[in-house]
Amino acid sequence: MHTFTSGAAFIDRSGEIVAADPGFVTDLGLRPDDLSGALRARAETSAELRALLSSDGRTIAQIPGAGGEPVELERVPAGAGALLVTRSPRSAEWLEHAIRSQGLTRLAAGLAHDIKNPLNAMALQLALLTDKLSTAGDATAASASHLGALREQIGRVNEVVRRFLDVTDPSAPLGYTDLGALLADTASLFGHDARRRRIELIVEAPRGTVRTRCDPARVGRIVLGLVAQAMTETPEGGRLSVRAETLGEHATVRIEHVAGDPDPETGYYSEVIAAAVESLGGEVTGGRTGGTVHVILRLPRNERS
Repeated sequence: MHTFTSGAAFIDRSGEIVAADPGFVTDLGLRPDDLSGALRARAETSAELRALLSSDGRTIAQIPGAGGEPVELERVPAGAGALLVTRSPRSAEWLEHAIRSQGLTRLAAGLAHDIKNPLNAMALQLALLTDKLSTAGDATAASASHLGALREQIGRVNEVVRRFLDVTDPSAPLGYTDLGALLADTASLFGHDARRRRIELIVEAPRGTVRTRCDPARVGRIVLGLVAQAMTETPEGGRLSVRAETLGEHATVRIEHVAGDPDPETGYYSEVIAAAVESLGGEVTGGRTGGTVHVILRLPRNERS
């Protein structure tokens, strides 16, 4: 059952509401004092709801709710009937954004560190350059190495910022998402976190060869969420490897890491990501072999790959 629910009701085998909480009543725009037959009456004008109540195999239906706003209704079979839960059709998207926000929080600390060090080095080189220029007769020769160091550090800052922007707001100007480049940039942004926790981070993500036709923003959120979760669950001194490759009709990301203690705050990641990947026409699978956790993300491959 989807985690992000806002209301629930129990119905008997005929579709009669036995009990409902205020969220369920509000979401569907029902009268609290007249629930008897309310769903069956609504089903007469809604084929989706009728199929859901008849338990013909359908487990989710989208029907008009209060004020005409769409409401997603999920049926969970029970012994004497079923449990119905309501949620917004956009709940999966909201949870994807929550995953990205949590991942970005971790990235921000590493980003600040990776920018701060080059800037400190630039400040030192500027101080040395100022001192040499004030005393050297041949200012150009004396300052050349320092100017080169400044250019190198500025380039590092630009590269870190580029990777950050490409991960948080990926684009697809050629009509496809470069999954290899996205994975490489995402993993590199966790470099500070890996070094701090002595995690061996291995990245095999060739650029330009692993492409998916899926929406770049959603793919970016999914990849960021998977890598962030893997990094969180890898213990200090452990090993984390990420790899992008093309397999048949799929653009694939493989993540393997030493098993650690699961983070209770990211317990909903797997469910949300699985739903997001399925809506893109792909799948995500996972498992554990001994002390290693395996996660495989498969997305539809771009036809021009």
